[in-house]
Amino acid sequence: MKTLEGTRGKIFDAAVNLFSRYGYNGVSVRKIAYMSGIKESSIYNHFENKEDILKCIFDYFQKGMLAQRPHKDEIEYEIEFMAPREVFRMIFIKYSKNRNPRIDKIALIIMMEQYINQRARDFIKEFMLQEPVNYYEIILRTMVSKGRIRDDTDLRIVAEELNYGFLGIIFNLVVALQEGSDTSFVIQKLSNHVDFVFERLES
Repeated sequence: MKTLEGTRGKIFDAAVNLFSRYGYNGVSVRKIAYMSGIKESSIYNHFENKEDILKCIFDYFQKGMLAQRPHKDEIEYEIEFMAPREVFRMIFIKYSKNRNPRIDKIALIIMMEQYINQRARDFIKEFMLQEPVNYYEIILRTMVSKGRIRDDTDLRIVAEELNYGFLGIIFNLVVALQEGSDTSFVIQKLSNHVDFVFERLES
């Protein structure tokens, strides 16, 4: 993904702000250009079209979320020396603590667009429902191999439950941010969610 600096960054931020407020279909390239302070024709020096901007927005969200994940070596170390539930608590809470305004607004865009935009639906299925579950399952299997959790449970289902709960809480956070409500509940909800799942897993 190209860098989001200078004019390209201004266009990106204008689109994120507008899409999160009016929806993708409710925003024209002309409006994005106006909010960016540039001519409409200049948009095409940086993006192919409006759909290309949306793709860039989704790519940014995906890479931003992946960047919050602990490195593989860090996970291996944590599994050795932390309770299994604490490893996942660390992963989830790191997501919620290291947010940025762009990511928060993009999450809102994804929530809005999933009902009317095939690209958004495909993004949710692949990068929010399938890929994280694969990642969590790998971690759980490593925990089993090291004798840290029970080996008589369907780990795919556990990974799915962890992910579905996490997504629900994060979307709850997005709504709270949109409404200007208190968000202090998020850490506690994430902690409770992890405790609930691991009560059935830890040896």
